[in-house]
Amino acid sequence: MSLYHFTIVVRDANSDLANLEDLFFEAGCEDALLCQYNGTVYLEFDREAESAVQAIKSALDSIRTLGFKDLIVEEQGFSTLAEMAERSGISRQALSLYAQNKRGNGNFPKPMYGLASKSAMYLWSEVATWLFNQGKLDKAQYEVATVNF
Repeated sequence: MSLYHFTIVVRDANSDLANLEDLFFEAGCEDALLCQYNGTVYLEFDREAESAVQAIKSALDSIRTLGFKDLIVEEQGFSTLAEMAERSGISRQALSLYAQNKRGNGNFPKPMYGLASKSAMYLWSEVATWLFNQGKLDKAQYEVATVNF
């Protein structure tokens, strides 16, 4: 068994955390921290499972038993360099140098969005794969980032 850390955004939940906390706990999300940002509810999981697929699927299934349907696994989306640096434990400066191909073996994934606004966003699964292949990301984080449903 491995420990997998991931975040699920529950976009159709209201931000009344006092009522939600017990509901999520009773639904099997006792290994998650219930949070909100600007009225958007999300859960930060530290779930033990045989695989990342099993960990994420079981968390999604638990949340769905409460009737929530608009769910997003944050690690399967797009991120800025700053977000990815925090997620991976690498400094923002080091990740920026990787993105500029000034460090690492080159071939850092190209950004997907935000180029015109100078807020480049990258597909986290591509960057996680590159970091894992460089020995800069642990296997559990890599597995979470590359889960396909």
